[in-house]
Amino acid sequence: MAASGGPGRWRPARRHSPAWPDGPRRRHARRSRWRRWASAGLAALAVLVTVGALRPTPAGGAGVPTVVMARDVAAGEPIAADDVILTARPRGQRPLAALSSPETVVGRVAGASLAANEVVTPGRLVGDDLLTGQPGDRVAVSVPVLDAASVGVRPGNHIDLYATGTGMRAASDVVVLAVRDAQDAQGLGSGAPARVTLALDPGQATEVAKALSALQAGQSLVVAVRHRAGAGSQQ
Repeated sequence: MAASGGPGRWRPARRHSPAWPDGPRRRHARRSRWRRWASAGLAALAVLVTVGALRPTPAGGAGVPTVVMARDVAAGEPIAADDVILTARPRGQRPLAALSSPETVVGRVAGASLAANEVVTPGRLVGDDLLTGQPGDRVAVSVPVLDAASVGVRPGNHIDLYATGTGMRAASDVVVLAVRDAQDAQGLGSGAPARVTLALDPGQATEVAKALSALQAGQSLVVAVRHRAGAGSQQ
């Protein structure tokens, strides 16, 4: 074998490894491998897209702690700890006055009927004591009334009461503390009538008690709501 290099030096000739032929099988194997990698990448991307789609994106910013009713509570009933839950609501999806701590709700009284999933605001509550803010001689008295919902009786309204039997006025210009809507009958017997809880002074309480005692079976008191602008005119 011929030597390579300059005179007097002998070097063995380099041997070149034969190249592996790039045949159809090898090309097919490469294509199959790329397809597997591409499929795995697309599957991972699909998982990321799906997770991102399932994750709610709040409109209006991050969630804010919000007190929400867990069940229905009737007007005039105190709110217990298991009546409410704390959830996160985006700022754009909650009233500005929404309460953010259950401690500010538990023990207070529903001023109107509260429905499950309703966001709780101070305007829907009347305080931890129905007589909060009333003069010291006031007492809370609950009386049955006829069709309170049709005249839109709400806590804070000033009303007059009339007996259905005699038409006599039982109370004048008294404040509504809470309202309970009429309840449908279940089974035998009649349903519970609508009731309003009123702040009465001792004299008013006496007159209302007399009117109630004079009512016949099935009779109630009639509510007349006074005008909001003043206590002198009636609607």
